[in-house]
Amino acid sequence: MTASDKLLMKLSNLDALPGQEAQVQAALQEVIQDSATKDAFGNLYFGDLKTQKKKIALYAHMDEVGFFVHRITEDGFVYFYPIGGWWGHVILGQQVRATCRKNGNVLEGIVGTLPKTSHKMTEVVPISEMYIDFGAHSKTELEEAGLQIGDMILPNTQAKKSFNQKKIIGKALDDRVACTVMAQVKNQIDPKNIEVIGVGTVQEEAGTRGSKVAAAQVEADINIVIDVANGKDTPKAAEFPNRIQGNGPGLVLADKTALANIKLLDYCKAVAEKNQISWQCDLLGGGGTDAGSVQLFAGKPTLVFCVPVRYCHSWNSIVEISDVEEAINLLSAVIRSLDEGGVDLEQF
Repeated sequence: MTASDKLLMKLSNLDALPGQEAQVQAALQEVIQDSATKDAFGNLYFGDLKTQKKKIALYAHMDEVGFFVHRITEDGFVYFYPIGGWWGHVILGQQVRATCRKNGNVLEGIVGTLPKTSHKMTEVVPISEMYIDFGAHSKTELEEAGLQIGDMILPNTQAKKSFNQKKIIGKALDDRVACTVMAQVKNQIDPKNIEVIGVGTVQEEAGTRGSKVAAAQVEADINIVIDVANGKDTPKAAEFPNRIQGNGPGLVLADKTALANIKLLDYCKAVAEKNQISWQCDLLGGGGTDAGSVQLFAGKPTLVFCVPVRYCHSWNSIVEISDVEEAINLLSAVIRSLDEGGVDLEQF
């Protein structure tokens, strides 16, 4: 089995704008040692959807925040449209890469730094006024290279480890961390009485769209949504720091779209403490996850596992490798506990 840190860095380097997740789809199908099916919307399912066993679904979204080509000027500058939540102050001057869906060419460029006179120094430049400079002389030159409206544009970064080898720095850790956790859990457990369905959802960053379709396909008895959120352990991040890197995954009481099944949360907490696995209590007050869509499909017990990641939705994020490993350990232990305990999922 591929080491978690290596798998995460590999997945981080892939590009998957909502609706264009093919690179991550292919990578997960290669690494997860189970049969895979794909629905018409693009969601992936690893496991037997038609089983008569009780089903636990592990959800991880494959897409990432990014941009697509919106307009190409006659002199070769590219204006772009954001998909997912972006802060304008992290974009100017950054390197990007555009993938031409016509021929697979990858074009590298930079987001132009606008003249100082165009905006006050205290203002955030609207994304609609930013452009990308690919070094082209004309619109025709870009079109001949394969670029067209709708092509995905993403940060041009390569994942790496921190100097102390304890953390991974890279783009798209939201939600390649979850893809890594889901893949590793699927590959290292072998339950006898439960079917574990790994679900790679699409278009989460465009409004949790894929999970609305996936929930109806899986019809799971328990839903575990794996995601990340901004760590609050950096300067001025929060008045009361929580979601601390190095303290393990968070068991999420609520986010803006879903409430945890409290009995399931307490069960996972008890398993963590019994097995001496790090965990922390969490509350996602600023955003939602696939849990909202999944929970409302049939009302089945649903819980979010959240891994702390610093600087989400930017060119580079940071995750503690031990938090990723502890998320894998805790999910695996919970599934084994339910499997060995007679699969009394009605307790939730």
